[in-house]
Order: sequence, then structure tokens, then C-alpha cells
Amino acid sequence: MTRYSLHILFLTLALCSAVAIFNYIVDPYSVYHFKNADSDRLSRVDQFYRMRMSKPWQLSQIKPTAVVIGTSRTGSISPNHPAWPEQQSFNLSVPGMTPYEMLRFIEHAQANGPLDKLTIGVDFEAFVSAEPHTRPGFIEARMAPHQGVYESLLTAWQRARDISDTLLSINALSLSITAVSGADEPGRRYYNDGSWIKAKARLTGRSGMVFVGKDRIVAFLDKTLDLEKNIALLGQILRFCHQHNIDTRLFVTPEHVFLIDLWSRLGYQEQWVEFHRALIAINRDIARDMGRPAFPLWGFNDLEKFVDEPIAKAGKGLQSNFVDGVHFQKNFGGAIMDGIWDESTGIGARLDRERLDLYMVKVQQLSDKFATRNQQLIAQMHDEMNLPTQ
Repeated sequence: MTRYSLHILFLTLALCSAVAIFNYIVDPYSVYHFKNADSDRLSRVDQFYRMRMSKPWQLSQIKPTAVVIGTSRTGSISPNHPAWPEQQSFNLSVPGMTPYEMLRFIEHAQANGPLDKLTIGVDFEAFVSAEPHTRPGFIEARMAPHQGVYESLLTAWQRARDISDTLLSINALSLSITAVSGADEPGRRYYNDGSWIKAKARLTGRSGMVFVGKDRIVAFLDKTLDLEKNIALLGQILRFCHQHNIDTRLFVTPEHVFLIDLWSRLGYQEQWVEFHRALIAINRDIARDMGRPAFPLWGFNDLEKFVDEPIAKAGKGLQSNFVDGVHFQKNFGGAIMDGIWDESTGIGARLDRERLDLYMVKVQQLSDKFATRNQQLIAQMHDEMNLPTQ
């Protein structure tokens, strides 16, 4: 090898090493120094669409024994709750989490934990969707199937690829420069308990609800739904939790009554009720098979002054319980955790076969009252959404 070639090789290695060290120190993906990072450091770049890579890494550092999990709606819930004293807790939610991804993330958490407590947020949209099992960014090899089978050739190879992507890629370098320079202003704020909140007023309040409504119309109107497949996956999750003696509580993620009414106008009221019945049935059936009591299942769409709060003007949603009608604020998330883990608070409704009908009546009453009080505003928002006429 010529001296020139040696110089080129040396310079290349030096440059790669410098880039890797720089990216490791800055850590734009929050995978190397997550455990001790503060919110300012975690919020330098937007992590929203990278969580399927970063959260499995973060979880392996935290090794939590108590986990909150769900879609982005559950992402605002702080797991550091008095109901979980001295527990090492983590919010493992990711945007748009599918039921299959939820199963694999819980198995991964158990392999790293093991888990003692688990809060599961269940979204109607996620469980009626006929979309594929996984979303872009999810890679099976990142997930540990169970304790004792964490290390394998596939997981080792995937870990090497992740290290390469987070230390040596152009994208990682670009993100590191953005983080150091402060050139980006992320619309969300992230915390080292795994939770996050929306930090900018864009698409909040009325405009946020209209955006969510339009998205629903496109995603669900005249589409084939598949509740049965996703409920079966939930059954696998519940069976796993019983098998591993994980103290598990479930809740149906609440949404503003304006959007509950929208499901009815889109022709999905029956499916919305059936979704609740299916949750109760699978929870009861799996528990019976395992010879155990059913896990507590909660609903919060009967909370007056929360789910029927006035719709804020566009850009003012950060001052409401709901940012955009479906994503709720940390204070509402705290109330949900209170209701789930401390029944003496009287917050929320315990859902089972005997109490579901009364709960549905209360939800419908809140929706009807809200529609009566806000007829003109609702009509305007329906026009903005281009809601099909019934």
C-alpha cells in the first residue's frame, strides 16, 4: 500500500472517529445518555418519528418495573405517580402504536424488567384499524421476546446497525449539528420518564379538532375495519400479563364529545359501542381461562367538564384539557392515573358487562348536551371538515 493510500485511510478513520465521538457526545437520538438527560437536552430535536428505534434502547437503560404504554395519546401521562411508590417507571408509548407493536414492546419491557405494574391505554382507532401489524421504524430484531433470549445474532446485528446509524450516518451528524446550533424549535417537549407534551399552539383547539376530524374521514369512511384481529392481539397481551403476574390496568383513551359525535355521524356509533363490549369480553374470557380476576378496565368519557369542555379558539388548545380533541394534557393524564390506581378518588368509570350500558348513557348525554349548546360552532366545524351529509 502506498504512502498516499495510507494517508487517505488514516484521514478517513480519523474523520469517522471524530464524527462518531461528536454524535455520541451530542446524542441527538437520546439513546446513549438518556437516563441522566434533562428535558432541555431531550427536546433539542423532535424525537416524535424516531421512537420505534429510541425507546427500546432507552428502556434497556432504565430497566423499568412499571410502564405506561399506548399511542401518542397516552404519551403525555407521567409514570412517576404516587400510586407507584419507589418504582422505576417509564412511559413506553409511541405515536400510532399498533396492537401488535404493543405486545412486542411489553414483552421487551418484561425481558428487561421484569415488570411489576402496567397501565395500558387503548384507542378505538388503533383497535378497529385494518392497517398492517407494524408501522415504519418498527424492527422486530430490536425486541427481546422473553427473558433469557435477549441476545441473538439478529439482535446483535440490529444493534450494530443502530450504532452505525446513530454515530456514523449523515443524518445523525445533521441532527447533532441542529441540536448544538439550536436551529430547530421542536413542537414537543420530551422528558426522561418517556413522556412528552405538545409545546406549540399550531393545530390546537378548534383547528386541531378540524384536522383530526378530516383525518378520520379520510382514514375510516367507507373503509373495512378489523376489530376482531386486534382484539385477539389484546388477548395475547392480557394472557402474557397474567402469566407473568404483572399488575395490569387498562383504560379507553378519552376524547372530546365532539369527536365521539363525529363517529356517530360517520356511521360508526355501533362499532364504537361494540369496541367497548369486545374489550370487556376479551378481558373477562382471558381471565377466566387463566383462573384469575379480570384486570380493571376504565373509561373516562363520562367526565363532565373534561370531555365536554368548551372548544378553544384555534391556537389556544394548550390551555385546555385536550390539545386537539384526542391528545390530552399532563394534568388530565394525572387524573387518569389517579382514577386507575386509587379508586378512592372516584375519577372515571369501572367498565364491565353490568355497568357498560349506564356508562354509554352518560357519554351520550354529555354529547347531546354539548351539541345543543354549540349548534352553530359544530355546524361551522363540520363545514370546514367537509363532513359528508348523512
